[in-house]
Amino acid sequence: MYLKSALLALGLLVVIACQHEPRKGDPRLLIENAYILTLEPGQTQPVKGYLLVGQDGAISGLAAGQPPDGLVVQRRLDAQGQWLLPGFVSAHSHLWQSAFYGIAANDNLEGWIAQLYGVEAPKLDAAQLYQLTRRGATQHLRNGITSVFNFTYTGADRSGEVDRQQLRGALDAGVRVVHGFNVRTINDSWTPAMARERTAAFLAWAGAQPESGRYLGTMLAGYAGFISATPGQAQVEGDLMREFSLGNQQHYLESVVESAGERERYPLLEQAGIIGPRLIFGHFIHSTPELTAAAVRAGVSMSWNPMSNGRLGSGNADVLAYRAAGMKVGMGVDGEASADRADPFENMRMGLYQVRAVHQRAAAMQAYEVLRLHTLGSAEVLGIDAQVGSLRVGKRADMVLLDPRSFAPWQEPYAALVFAAGVKDIREVFVDGLSLAR
Repeated sequence: MYLKSALLALGLLVVIACQHEPRKGDPRLLIENAYILTLEPGQTQPVKGYLLVGQDGAISGLAAGQPPDGLVVQRRLDAQGQWLLPGFVSAHSHLWQSAFYGIAANDNLEGWIAQLYGVEAPKLDAAQLYQLTRRGATQHLRNGITSVFNFTYTGADRSGEVDRQQLRGALDAGVRVVHGFNVRTINDSWTPAMARERTAAFLAWAGAQPESGRYLGTMLAGYAGFISATPGQAQVEGDLMREFSLGNQQHYLESVVESAGERERYPLLEQAGIIGPRLIFGHFIHSTPELTAAAVRAGVSMSWNPMSNGRLGSGNADVLAYRAAGMKVGMGVDGEASADRADPFENMRMGLYQVRAVHQRAAAMQAYEVLRLHTLGSAEVLGIDAQVGSLRVGKRADMVLLDPRSFAPWQEPYAALVFAAGVKDIREVFVDGLSLAR
């Protein structure tokens, strides 16, 4: 009788234990006792509470206080007061440039282009571009950047293999990516029909990749705004944008010496149908009030890249004027050949301090504003803000967990984070609620 009772009790304990063992369909992650900076519009006060990630990788719960009793999850993480914020978004990166730190160290843009694109880049084959892209994406992730617009390098390749390898490199690293596709230079040996065929083939291939959640689509990495481009370049890009519903990010008004000629090309971009809500101007430093107003009326946005703008001596983008005019502004860490660090913390500080120095007024831009630009603002510019850029129920669980001990105690959390935090303070980076090795 005693043995029978003991066995029944043991069986009951096993049943109870099994009921509390995580199962395949249980929520993926619970982070409790966290200091959560959601970056959601209107929610500037951090939340002291918990965040729950469903099995699908989306945020399924976020609230102050303690989580409900009895939650069974695959991983339970006690943050012990550490800070949780959305993963950074780089609206302008060149992942393949991860091998070229310090190149053309004392050259402005033109000399830098001559060295990188004229000498070094043509040596790279598709396999090397895959490895460099994967390395660059991994470094972005380690530094807290979970979503990126990636400008690719095409060179002389006509087959599309270099594009495929660069997208695979980004996806294999685990980053969420918008692929920047090069049309190639339109001329007698590379016709509009060839460009269209290559674009269609790549889009079909990319759409069949299994990482449908991390591949955020393709945009053109435009060339038509450069003074060396032919009118036919603009027309082809405009036609491809319309036919395939593609966005376009142009390096525009970055060069000190070529910006006057690029400004003169603006009507050509308008005629080709490039100017509009699906266009992003990368850098956009040497604008005029009239051109800025025209771009705002058309719904154009811009990507601000302060580290590379300073490193290459390109100048300071007047982001205060652009935002005051109504332009959407995001931030990018650019490439490790021009910014030398895929570091959103340094990028925020560089941009914030440039603005304050130029305007000689510390209150010209606040810490919260620049943090928002590098998260939700960049997501808005890329059109991916329904998925990433802030923390709320239904969005992807792309997050950065920070240990605040190096910059605590604090009086104002956003100022403490932007002024003093760095990649050294990152404890974990999550994409879809899954921790990535650092």
